[in-house]
Amino acid sequence: MKYIPNILTTFRILTSLLIVMVSDKYFFPLYFFAGITDILDGWIARQMNWTSRFGTLLDSLADLLFFIVVVLKIILTIKLPTFLLWGALVIVLIRCITYLIGYFRFHQFASLHTYLNKLTGLLLFLSPIVLLIIPITPFGIILLVCGSLSAIEEFLIVSTTERLDQNVPTILNKK
Repeated sequence: MKYIPNILTTFRILTSLLIVMVSDKYFFPLYFFAGITDILDGWIARQMNWTSRFGTLLDSLADLLFFIVVVLKIILTIKLPTFLLWGALVIVLIRCITYLIGYFRFHQFASLHTYLNKLTGLLLFLSPIVLLIIPITPFGIILLVCGSLSAIEEFLIVSTTERLDQNVPTILNKK
């Protein structure tokens, strides 16, 4: 039973890979399934006290893969303004630098589950629906601001903390 969160995370990884391979008509069902497994895996792990270092790593890798797949799908589907593409590239670079710093400082993948990262993930998750209602530019600006703040916060935490806690909620709680 204690492996249920990791099984759900594995389903998210497989679903993310399927999103790339299937036609657009299957995008939303697979997308929502991946989102539901993302919510459930962490919630079940915390509620049942089934958290593990491996589960945290697997969840972070699944989040990263899902993010990459969705961004690629959106970029290939919607014509994005140039400033949004450049802004997204800057955020990706900050995150890559943060992962490298985390690897050299703590010898592990250092993706954090901060409130800002969760908010950014929620906005990204809602983006296909929101983009049906709101034009790309205003929503893109909101997403860039939130993504930038979360990337900078993660960078600061990983760069300055003495002990890596991937479940730290904010920079205000870092140890």
